[in-house]
Amino acid sequence: MGDQDLEPGAETVWEKTRGSHGSRHYAGLVTVLATTPTVGDDLVAFDTSLQLGGSEPLGAGIKRVTMEQLELAAAGFFAPETSLGGAVHESRKSIKRVRAMLRLVRGEIPSRIYDFENRSLRDTGHLLTEIRSSQGVLNAALSIRDIYGDLLADRTFTDMIERLSRRRDLTELNALEDPHLVGRVVRSLERAYHRYGSWSTDSEAMEAYGMGIRDEFATLEQGLGATYTSGRRTMATAYTRSAPGDFHAWRKRVKDMRHQMEFLAPLWPEVVVGMAMTLHRLGDLLGEDNDLAELMSLLAHRPDLCPNPSERSLFRALATQRRLELQTASEILGRRVYAERPKALTHRFGEYWGARHMAITGQLDTLVVC
Repeated sequence: MGDQDLEPGAETVWEKTRGSHGSRHYAGLVTVLATTPTVGDDLVAFDTSLQLGGSEPLGAGIKRVTMEQLELAAAGFFAPETSLGGAVHESRKSIKRVRAMLRLVRGEIPSRIYDFENRSLRDTGHLLTEIRSSQGVLNAALSIRDIYGDLLADRTFTDMIERLSRRRDLTELNALEDPHLVGRVVRSLERAYHRYGSWSTDSEAMEAYGMGIRDEFATLEQGLGATYTSGRRTMATAYTRSAPGDFHAWRKRVKDMRHQMEFLAPLWPEVVVGMAMTLHRLGDLLGEDNDLAELMSLLAHRPDLCPNPSERSLFRALATQRRLELQTASEILGRRVYAERPKALTHRFGEYWGARHMAITGQLDTLVVC
C-alpha cells in the first residue's frame, strides 16, 4: 500500500484541525506536558532490557524480549505483595509489548503462526479487561477531582468515587473467587512462553524449521512501516469522526509504535529514545481520554453510580472539557510523531540500521561510536 493511499485522510485532518480550535486558550497541565521537551536525565533511566543489544542478532533480541515479557506477564499473579489490579495492569502491558514485537517482524513469521499467536495473546488480554476497566474509570474520576478540586465544593464527587471504588473491589473479588480466570491467563502465558522458546531464529534454518528471523533491516521494514502507517490513518480517523472508539484505536497503534521504538533505540539513542518517550507520553494522554470516555458512558447507563443529577451534569461538563484538552495535546504530539510519510520513515531507519552494522563490523581501534 503506497503513501498516496494515506494522504487524503491525513491532509484532511491536518487542515481541519490546524485552525479549528479558534482562539480557545489551553493552559492546562496537559498542554504543558505536550509542549515540554524531553529531559536529558530520562535518557539514562530508559529500560535497556527492552532494547536490541549492541551487537545482538535481531532474531535473538526479539526472542529474548518476548520471552522475558511473557514471564513478567505471569509473574505478578504469584507475587504476594502485588494486588490483583497491579498484576493485571503489568500483565496487560507485557502482553501488548509482545504483540508489538510480533508485528515488527510479522513478515518473517508464517501467517498461520502469526495469526494464532496474535489471537492467543489478544484473547488472553481480554480475559483481564473488566478488571482493568474498573480501575480505569476510578482513575478517571480521581483525576477530575484532583484537577478541578480547588474550584469545587467540599466532597464534590466523593460519593461517586466511593461507589466506583466499591465497584472496582467487587470486580476484583469476583475475579479472585472465579476458580478458572487467573489459571486460564497463566496457563495461556506459560504455553506461549514454551512455544516461543522452541522457535528457531536462525535464518539459515528457515527452510528446515519453517521460520527464521534474518539479521537485516528488510526483516523490520514491512512491520515498522505498517505500524507507522496504521498510526497515521487511525489518528486521521480519530480527528475526523471524534468518536471515543477511534481515539482508542489510535492509542493501540501508538503503543505498538512506542514498544517498537524502545526495542530499536540503540540504532540512534539520542533520536529514537526521544521518539519512544514522546509516544509514551502520547499513549498516556490517550489512555486518560479513553478512561474518561468509558466513565461518561458508564454513568449514562448506570446513573446510580452518581445518583446526584447535579453532580452528574457537572462531572460530564468537566470531563468533556478535560477530554478536549487531552485531544488537543495529543494532536500536538501526534503531528510530531507522524510528520513524515511512511516510506521516508522506513528509509531513515534503514540508514540507522546500516550505521549500526558499520559500528559493529568496522575496525575502530582508537574510537568508540555510540
